[in-house]
Amino acid sequence: MRWLVLALLVLSPAARAAEWRAARIDTPARVTAVETVDGQPRVNAGGLWYGVDLSDGHARLRFLDTPRRPPPPENALPDGQVVTGTRDIARAWLASPTKRYDHGVLGDAVEAGSLTIVTADGTTHTVALGDDAVFEDLVPRLADLDGDGRDEIVVVKSYLTRGSAIAVIAQRQGRYRIVAETPPLGGPHRWEDPAGIADFNGDGKIDIAVVRQPHAVGALELWTYADGRLRRGPSLDGFSNHIAGTRAIGMSAVGDFDGDGTPDLAVPSFDHSRLRIVTFKPVAQETASIKLPSDARTDIGVVARDKAPPALLLGLVDGSLVLIRRD
Repeated sequence: MRWLVLALLVLSPAARAAEWRAARIDTPARVTAVETVDGQPRVNAGGLWYGVDLSDGHARLRFLDTPRRPPPPENALPDGQVVTGTRDIARAWLASPTKRYDHGVLGDAVEAGSLTIVTADGTTHTVALGDDAVFEDLVPRLADLDGDGRDEIVVVKSYLTRGSAIAVIAQRQGRYRIVAETPPLGGPHRWEDPAGIADFNGDGKIDIAVVRQPHAVGALELWTYADGRLRRGPSLDGFSNHIAGTRAIGMSAVGDFDGDGTPDLAVPSFDHSRLRIVTFKPVAQETASIKLPSDARTDIGVVARDKAPPALLLGLVDGSLVLIRRD
């Protein structure tokens, strides 16, 4: 009996991986983007937007009216996103476009020199950087990292000579400022991309998952903000959640993919040929690796399902769309 149990333990990762499938969905045209709006994924195919219908177990696209985008705030970063919050922060966006950093990893040489925050009472705050750095990012991420009921903001800050760091911005004594940073990567043109924010290891503290240098290193790292500092936790190698020169910085997804009640991560492999499912509870480990019909290209959308783990939408280099799910 003991040998049978040991055999099952050895085989369990492969068995779990075998349950996952990546199947193409018929699309009317080449897929160029996957976005998430109000928690719902949508797909751009041939310049038109579509939702995904899984009501009868079969995946189909349904046409959506062309979304009306409000005009960007004055001085906002081109192609940056305005995020909305439900706690003390009403809106936040990257602003003060600047060309003082020549990296261009997100498709152009324009980065943000400041962050604008509008609180729930209507007050506007600005966090401005000095000439030695930029926010090399497109979207500020809101999360209550310390459990005080107020949101902090997570954003990528890049030093012109020392590379990127993950910065946490919070309100202190009535004004917003950077309260913690990870160590810069050590040289210019070294960038990192947040992969998700959640309590990944089940310890009651919110973690920030980051892929360090997704084009050159590919290390998936866990960072936790506590006592005014960002502390590094476990890491795994062999990941990439961005393609250099593109604006798809959401090529990762958070969800309870193994059904244990703790969030997991889905992130492409370093060569983008596979989608890897990772858990950090009880230890950092890969639980599935799903071969893709073509290399990953777009952001990942999460499709909620009743009585089943979330499914994932992903656009591929060949222009097709896949739905990845475990049944």
